[in-house]
Amino acid sequence: MALFMLMMKYTPDAVKSIVEGDTDREAVAAKVCEAAGGKMIGFYGLVGQEHHVAIIADMPSVSEYIGTVLVATMGGAIESFKTIPMYSNAEMHKARDTYKKVKSAYAPPG
Repeated sequence: MALFMLMMKYTPDAVKSIVEGDTDREAVAAKVCEAAGGKMIGFYGLVGQEHHVAIIADMPSVSEYIGTVLVATMGGAIESFKTIPMYSNAEMHKARDTYKKVKSAYAPPG
């Protein structure tokens, strides 16, 4: 599984629809993640930021993640978005081990 943070900015029309309606966007986002075999970890509003919402999802791979982002962006309610891949402390330890294993294979230019 792979962790991603999706930061989204809604269109003005979408913000109006969310504020004036009774839709639960968190439930919708969770359903989309689950349909792709993943799990939504969190759904957070952002105050005073470029984006309106941050979603943290644990997805099977980048392919499933991109598929969920396509669903959201192609729906027309998203003006812009940003993806931040995330990693755990255990993954950092594994990366450190990989670094130690392969560092002697690298030679800098020059």
